[in-house]
Amino acid sequence: MSQMDQTQIELNNYLEKKDYPYKELLENFTEAIYVISLQGKFIDYNQGFTSLAGPWEEYVNTNFLDLVHPDDIDLAKSGFVETLEGKVLKEETLRIFAKDGNEKTIVTSKVPLLGEDGQLLGILGIAKDITVEIQLQTQIKQQYYQYKSLLKNSSSVNCIMSEKGELIYRSPSLESVLGYKPGDLQGSFFQIVHPDDLEEVTARFNDLLSNPEEPLTLDIRILHKNGHWRTIHSISNNRIQDPDIKGIIVNYHDVTEMRNAQQKIKHMAYHDYLTDLPNRRYFEELAENELKVAKQNSQKLALLFIDIDRFKFINDTLGHNIGDKVLKELAKVFKEFVSEKEIVARIAGDEFMILIPNLPATQAAEDVATKILKRFEAPFFVDQYELFITGSIGMSVYPDSGEELVVLMKHADLALYWAKENKGPQYKVFTPEMEQISFKNYSVQNDLRKAIQNDELELYYQPKVNSITRQIVGAEALIRWNHPKRGTLSPAEFIPLAEESGLIIPLGEWVFQNVCKQLKAWENRGISPIIVSLNFSAIQMLQKGLVETIAAILEEHQLDGKWIEIEMTESLILDHSCEIKNRLEALRQLGIHLAIDDFGTGYSSLSYLRKFTFNTIKLDKSFINDIHTSPDNKAIIEFIIQLSKQLKMKVVAEGVEEEEQLAILQNLNCDELQGYLFSKPQPLEQFERLWLRDAAF
Repeated sequence: MSQMDQTQIELNNYLEKKDYPYKELLENFTEAIYVISLQGKFIDYNQGFTSLAGPWEEYVNTNFLDLVHPDDIDLAKSGFVETLEGKVLKEETLRIFAKDGNEKTIVTSKVPLLGEDGQLLGILGIAKDITVEIQLQTQIKQQYYQYKSLLKNSSSVNCIMSEKGELIYRSPSLESVLGYKPGDLQGSFFQIVHPDDLEEVTARFNDLLSNPEEPLTLDIRILHKNGHWRTIHSISNNRIQDPDIKGIIVNYHDVTEMRNAQQKIKHMAYHDYLTDLPNRRYFEELAENELKVAKQNSQKLALLFIDIDRFKFINDTLGHNIGDKVLKELAKVFKEFVSEKEIVARIAGDEFMILIPNLPATQAAEDVATKILKRFEAPFFVDQYELFITGSIGMSVYPDSGEELVVLMKHADLALYWAKENKGPQYKVFTPEMEQISFKNYSVQNDLRKAIQNDELELYYQPKVNSITRQIVGAEALIRWNHPKRGTLSPAEFIPLAEESGLIIPLGEWVFQNVCKQLKAWENRGISPIIVSLNFSAIQMLQKGLVETIAAILEEHQLDGKWIEIEMTESLILDHSCEIKNRLEALRQLGIHLAIDDFGTGYSSLSYLRKFTFNTIKLDKSFINDIHTSPDNKAIIEFIIQLSKQLKMKVVAEGVEEEEQLAILQNLNCDELQGYLFSKPQPLEQFERLWLRDAAF
């Protein structure tokens, strides 16, 4: 028997004794206790070992190295040898594999196990499972390095400041955010605060010291080490009373680019993209503030509402690119006439508004309006174009025109409307009468919408007579409105409002429909119709589907278009010559006669006579009024009549009221006459009686 086998037998005998020195330790100690032989095999254990490594049956006569992680075997062997050599209490940290396959980390200490005679029999070991502790340590270590890396590379800076603003701690990211290394900033943090922000920052910091419960949130401009100012967003919490901190915790990050972008977005939201003037939204905000000041200090304030005349014509003719440049130039001009405290804004399209605060008197605002209108007299040079631009201005004054901004803006707009109605560049200051008349007109417009449905409209007819025989040869149909409350209204009282509101379209269609209906009724009664003329405005002539609508009405009544004459003004023809040329020709194809109304009033009337074919020229009443007292007027009329004869056009003189006027027109060979000398406009029945009685002779 070998010496090794003999020792193993002695160890087993020794362990079988109930009172060997370590028996009580094995039975009562909760930690894992194990005994291994000189050959490294497991010999004995306790319940703690079973809990750590698994059932004992799995380990009997198993070498302890079989449990050890391959990377830790050398360490385990070394410890085993040292213990055998008598070096006790050698503590080792080893990774082992339990029988369930899980890896565990243990800390173990071993001592030599001696027999009664002092002979070395084996090794007694104690082990503790520290797997959870190791995992926690690893996690904490990992978190520490993550946190350290986060602080260093974060876009935010964390620091702790004293009550005096001195930096007690600053995170490593200070260098990446503001360029400062740990030793660069000595003394108060406030030394790098922008001078314009310092007063507010100091005051708010003191508030934080006084009220530690309230966090401080603040945007501050800070000096970067490179010399540029950066904007930081900071959140500060007072933790001076916290024994672990004893200071102000400040977290901040650079928001310079974000704030710059926000400023750009805000500027875009509050300014006109083209002229860079305040837009309507921003203007109203600024105006509200100025109005508060005016109220507090009992000051006057003026609003000037400017509208550019015929700006659409510039866009349509020269293009929107030129139109945009004109608007930019106008913005510059308007700013030249105001001081820095006054506000110029582009409200919409070709509309601008100027606010003049602290107004000494209304006349001061009128002076500004006069200067602007005076500037319009000179040309504007845009690219290769020399442009003559005009505008109209409406003005309201606080407190005379109203005490609230919405009212002042409405009244300035209303005054602008009156300025434009009076034609030509001028300004108007709001008066209460404007609002009264406008409200009246608004009521009329509303009532007019119902007039057709309620059968309140009626046609009157004014005769046209042969200048020689004085017999009725035609008539002009003139609309009247039998208003339920205001009585009979003439066209002058509601036609302009109808044109403004667009009601002229259905109104004009009603007139045309009823004229055709009446002509057909005369025809059905065996009465030979006469030519009836009716007026068409620019809005009517330019409406889509005009020719188709007229053709459909003629077809509906089975009426020849030769009995209809459409009168239109020179201004319509000259302003829209390209647009209406084809329409006029289409109307002629329907047999309809075409007449120029109010001929010779303020336009160069001869050039377009070559381009268009008309049947009739109507001489304006202004020429007829003093034909017997003004040789010049008589000469003009004579020339027009002669020209018309050459162009094979009929001439009608309207507004004939005196026999002397009649005699002159007869001598000049005027074809037809119309006026109160013969008859005023008559209701249908009275006109019929007059016409048929006249025809009987």
